[in-house]
Amino acid sequence: MKKYTIKTTLFLLLYLISLFCFADTLIVEPDDGKGPLLTAIAQAKSSVALATYGFTDTHLMQALAQAQNTGKNVRVLLEPHPYKIEDENHQAIQFLQHAQVPLHMPGSQFHFLHQKTLVLDRNRTFVMTFNFTHSSFNRERNFALLIIDPAMVQEIQRVFDADWEQKKVVVQQPNLVWSPDNSRKKIMALIQQAQSEIKIYTQNIEDYEMIGALANAARAHVKVQILLSTAPIKKRLQYLTRAGVEVHLSHGSYIHAKVIMVDQKKAMLGSINLTKTSLDENRELSVITEDKKIIHQLSELFDRDLLA
Repeated sequence: MKKYTIKTTLFLLLYLISLFCFADTLIVEPDDGKGPLLTAIAQAKSSVALATYGFTDTHLMQALAQAQNTGKNVRVLLEPHPYKIEDENHQAIQFLQHAQVPLHMPGSQFHFLHQKTLVLDRNRTFVMTFNFTHSSFNRERNFALLIIDPAMVQEIQRVFDADWEQKKVVVQQPNLVWSPDNSRKKIMALIQQAQSEIKIYTQNIEDYEMIGALANAARAHVKVQILLSTAPIKKRLQYLTRAGVEVHLSHGSYIHAKVIMVDQKKAMLGSINLTKTSLDENRELSVITEDKKIIHQLSELFDRDLLA
């Protein structure tokens, strides 16, 4: 744990400052590592609620077990069979069950549980682009926002509780973007608001409505830049580039982040990919922030990653 000392101290300082103004705090991966998450779990006073798609990191498994052993109410929602790597979570499932950490897996209401959130003491939440896997903290470009706005945290906890019980739930917070509830509508609106620029980190882009909206924005003289690690299929790539969209391939970290920045005024960050399944069938969550400091951090890093 010694290697996390400086980063953990900085995280705690930022967290204490944020308590007085409901400001968001940005976590950058792989730069910040798992230290902030391990610290947050260790310092939880009463409860920990994790929803995640992939889980292979043993340090985080042990942190949850320790929280359970010290009397915290720990619950984990976990996708049982991730796409193409169906046994990825087998070790985590066995470990959590052996440690008697309450574990549920989604029912048939979602194609995949792809949400990535960590709610602590029902008063603060990490909304993440990353899974709890080794590669997330070592090889991938990812982000998380620590959110302490009470109304937003309460809705995230309320949806977690409903999904835990496999019950329907109504969402209403304007800056929370849920799949399959409202993500398509909200992301389309975000793209259509753009006046000057759109910057996107994405793992992949496949949804034709989203591709069309970005092409339309480029034709309307909005500078649209997309950064990913694997090129879209030829037909989609040609359609985007002919409209004036700049599609860049990362030569640095693998792009696993899902971020849309608009006009340096808004940024959306979370688990939602620009695919039909992610938008319409999965359980997903992203959050929209208007925090100028956060947006500036994301934008500067995006520009650096373009050149990496």
